[in-house]
Amino acid sequence: MEKRYKIGLFFVLILISALVVVLMWKRHTMDGFPREGDRVEQRQDVSSEQDDQAPKTAEEIYQVQKTNTLTTADTVCIYENIDKKDGSMSVEVGKLPAKYIGLNREALEKLLAEDSMAPTLAEKQKGFKSQHLELFSAEKIKVLRIYDTTQGTTGFYMMEVDGEVCVFEHDKTTLYFRTGLKVEDLPADVRYELKEGKFMDSELQVYHFIESYSS
Repeated sequence: MEKRYKIGLFFVLILISALVVVLMWKRHTMDGFPREGDRVEQRQDVSSEQDDQAPKTAEEIYQVQKTNTLTTADTVCIYENIDKKDGSMSVEVGKLPAKYIGLNREALEKLLAEDSMAPTLAEKQKGFKSQHLELFSAEKIKVLRIYDTTQGTTGFYMMEVDGEVCVFEHDKTTLYFRTGLKVEDLPADVRYELKEGKFMDSELQVYHFIESYSS
């Protein structure tokens, strides 16, 4: 009886030892794999990295251009001119005007808007209406300019006829009067303007011109 008890006890000890070994082995193998919480955190880290590397939207690129990118003396300036009269388009490519150098997108858009509100006389004579920025980068900018060369019903054109400055109505064919001014007595830049017709808004402007160059 005592012998059988000892044998049974021996087997029980062996079984307990085996269970302990199995438990220790499982614990060791589980330590080699990330826990569920760790996997979630790792996925979040990977997701964050992917977000950082994801392509930026057009709005994000626009915001970066407004603040970080500046024009330089090497920036190419492209003017795309459209005439509302017939939809014709022309393109001018050249150096960036000095006043537009060193500006970010926001500052350039503001200056272009200001120039639209107060165009030069030469631009007004060509029928300038408005302009806005279409493309902006450090390498090149593109400005869309709208003109309307539809012939108006008011105003006058000063033109050369046989060496004399004559005033025509807005149609450029109806003679209004002869000024008596000799073209050869005028500055070179004025003579150049007369070749295409120098536009005047009113009679008062015409008379001021005549007084300025009368001897």
